Amino acid sequence: MPLDTLVFNFETQPIVFETGDDMYTVMWTTTKCGTGKVTYTYNGTEYTATDHVGGNIRFNDKIHSVRVPKKHLDNNTYTVSSQLIPFKGAYSSVKGKTITSEPINFKGYNNQEAVNALILSDIHGITEAMHKAVASFEEKPDIIILNGDIADHMMTKEQFLQILDISRELSKGEIPVVYARGNHEPRGAYASEFVAYFKTSTGNLYYTFNYGPVWAVVLDCGEDKPDDHAEYSGLVDFSTYINTETQWLKNLSPDTTEITKYRLCITHNTAIWDEYGNDWTPELERLEIDDAIFGHLHRLDLRFSEGKTSFSQHVTGGKNGDGFIATMMTFSDDRITFVSKDETGAICGEYSRTI
Repeated sequence: MPLDTLVFNFETQPIVFETGDDMYTVMWTTTKCGTGKVTYTYNGTEYTATDHVGGNIRFNDKIHSVRVPKKHLDNNTYTVSSQLIPFKGAYSSVKGKTITSEPINFKGYNNQEAVNALILSDIHGITEAMHKAVASFEEKPDIIILNGDIADHMMTKEQFLQILDISRELSKGEIPVVYARGNHEPRGAYASEFVAYFKTSTGNLYYTFNYGPVWAVVLDCGEDKPDDHAEYSGLVDFSTYINTETQWLKNLSPDTTEITKYRLCITHNTAIWDEYGNDWTPELERLEIDDAIFGHLHRLDLRFSEGKTSFSQHVTGGKNGDGFIATMMTFSDDRITFVSKDETGAICGEYSRTI
């Protein structure tokens, strides 16, 4: 047997994604197909969560995706493991090597005085400049927001792995990552496949989540052109998808839990007033959103104002020519602050106000 068929290792170490409700999705990749499990101890009991569909543990994929309750993982230690399964028959199977990660200490919300959110969008492959911009912040993020166009397209699974690699490099599996889809990631043959790995509360790339005093609505803007545009070859139906998302948005209730002090909207495209004929702004007003953050424009505008809304709007940077702008958003008590830096470490913009 060729040696390379025996090599079974981790390729991308674990990432913890916010995916709605009270659950995280833990993802990682291996060099060969296999199973996926997350193991941890909570309140003295050991738990194992599996990558399964309808009760059957998945073994024929290199990407592993496991849902874990947030209260179990927050401020706790976890490991992930995968086992090579060369053959599974109707009544027996052949099992191979099992690999297990080092224990990872995960930091969830822990009543910290300030919440730092690192916001990145429109990376489009210029990872070196992005990392330089991120490294210029002295503050360490508590949560990372990837607001779309992290990849140029989704022609193959490798483009999705780019998103996972970036997420891992930034978070090290120790803090949660929020992913909002941009308008480039619906493009290509793999675009209809990768959404399923996120296992969100809605089954799609729109959902809500809580991080301590922050309640966030993540919206999927889909494409930025009509369905009949020549680029799509008649193989998209975002009008139906966005209509369904809009109905979901209309059915949302404002978060009124005592801990919530700040309400955020995260979406890639700025055109929230015309999403395939749907105006999202009245619903965001009804949900008492404080701030909406966007990407898409490849520039920084922390005082963006497309239409009149009671909530503040911010375009947070991204690829800017050959450079990159990253933004750190900090929520502290009753104040929200944005600081944006480029790949040289220079401050490109600042915004702060009482909420």
